[in-house]
Amino acid sequence: MSVTLVSALVLLATVLFMVAALIGAINKIAPDDGSRKEVAVLDRIKPVARVSFAQPKPAGAVKMTGQEVYNKVCSACHATGALGAPKVGAKDQWEPRVAQGLDTLITHATTGIRAMPPKGGDPSLTEANLKDALVYMLGETGIKVDAAPAAEAPK
Repeated sequence: MSVTLVSALVLLATVLFMVAALIGAINKIAPDDGSRKEVAVLDRIKPVARVSFAQPKPAGAVKMTGQEVYNKVCSACHATGALGAPKVGAKDQWEPRVAQGLDTLITHATTGIRAMPPKGGDPSLTEANLKDALVYMLGETGIKVDAAPAAEAPK
């Protein structure tokens, strides 16, 4: 009786050992070397933004008419005369500036003058866009300028 009992216990232990080995072989997972955790941590603490001091380049030359440029950028100041900007329609404010020449006006619009930022604050504008906007504003003021709308420079 004791031999039968011991044999049964040994058989049961062997079966349990084999089942455990089989489960271990089925669920075998590659050991974690920590790389997944490191990637998750780096992703979680990455900066939201970066500071760049480089001048932004225009995304692409977008062809806009002088009126479109005026409506998009220039009208904010030139419609109201904000910060001393000459108002569109006020011939007495524009005549001294036009006397300097259209090229000087374009240079001032490109580089900025007094309270006016370069390119009216829109770095995507080209000199051709600015020239078209100036010709439009002067035309709306009643000042005739001998300048056709600027053509885009070939790239």
